[in-house]
Amino acid sequence: MAKYSNDPIELDVEESKSLLSREFILTTLSSFIFFFNFHAFLLLPIRIQELGGSASTIGFIMGVTGLSTIFTTPAVGVLVDRLGKKRFLLTGGLMMSLTTLPFAYLDRLDFLFPLLRVMHGAAFSLCFISAGTLVADVTPVSRRSQALGLFGVFTIINYALAPYVGKLIIEAYSFKSFFLVFFVVGLSSFLISLLIREPSRVIKHEIEGSSILTTLFRKGVFVSAFTLMIAGSGFIPTLIFFPVFAMEIKVEAFHLFFIAYTLSALFVRLFGGWIPDRFGKKRAVMPSLFLFSISVIWIAFASSTSDFVETGILFGLSHGLLYPSVYALVIDLSPVVDRGKAFAICSVAFTVGGMLGSFIYGIVAEFLGFHIMYIAAGGVCLIGFIVFSAFGREHP
Repeated sequence: MAKYSNDPIELDVEESKSLLSREFILTTLSSFIFFFNFHAFLLLPIRIQELGGSASTIGFIMGVTGLSTIFTTPAVGVLVDRLGKKRFLLTGGLMMSLTTLPFAYLDRLDFLFPLLRVMHGAAFSLCFISAGTLVADVTPVSRRSQALGLFGVFTIINYALAPYVGKLIIEAYSFKSFFLVFFVVGLSSFLISLLIREPSRVIKHEIEGSSILTTLFRKGVFVSAFTLMIAGSGFIPTLIFFPVFAMEIKVEAFHLFFIAYTLSALFVRLFGGWIPDRFGKKRAVMPSLFLFSISVIWIAFASSTSDFVETGILFGLSHGLLYPSVYALVIDLSPVVDRGKAFAICSVAFTVGGMLGSFIYGIVAEFLGFHIMYIAAGGVCLIGFIVFSAFGREHP
């Protein structure tokens, strides 16, 4: 195991320093635009169905994004610890934009759909890991959960904003226009990243860096990663299949679910982001995961626009607190030198859950229906709640 000189690292972030530093704002803005592009593909299932794809086909094409993420994220996590974050943020933004463009010219389902989605997964890894660890680097330790939550706010906004804007473009013009617009907008993520000044690292002494597996099996980290995997298995399929489910039960205003989810998640992160830091991250995770499980099950019984809004609110409130709490917990349980790896583990765990959920629940939906699919997904999340409550830990 090679030694490299970056732990402990002093990043000159005073505890009294404001969260809204120049680098925090630029990193968050760049990520916001990246995810505006990325989350617009929540409407891709409609295009796949339009081209003759089934529920299992949708699950495969949407879920395969996670396949490349699983392979690329650990490498990105190791490399950002050694080489810095900015170069990976730049690469991810450019890759996401360029791989959006070909969809404008695809008029039949072939190998290019899953291939391009694999590239989207790689772009996600590059952007999310580099941006998240950069935010952690420029933020006071005592406000890390709040910072990650605020950073996540601008990701969450796009769960509502991107599909809503995309739906308007598709209805007014076409899917081709939709992909062209998001390709052009996505380029600005790359341009903004050029302005970021990555903080210099002051080396105090050398320490041997851990491997990904060592970091994963550090006390408390594995259970937290498992919890994120379970949450991902419910979260990603819920969003992927929701537009198709809504159209099946003839409630066309599916965007209201995304808006309700976004607003409630924003609310809890803006006004409750201090809760994990004040009362403990495990105490924040447990009720959040329980309510998240209930919200997924509740979707199975939704049959009207008002049901969509109500489930979206609970879905957003619970996930809005759950996600940054677990991420901050894993980072707290890992030394500074392994921060990129810890962030990578969180991302891989969530993505693995989302990928498996997309594949498996796509098949369940095709043969048993979306109602059974959502009940099953919520039930699995309840199992995750029980495991974390019993074995999750707050301190190493």
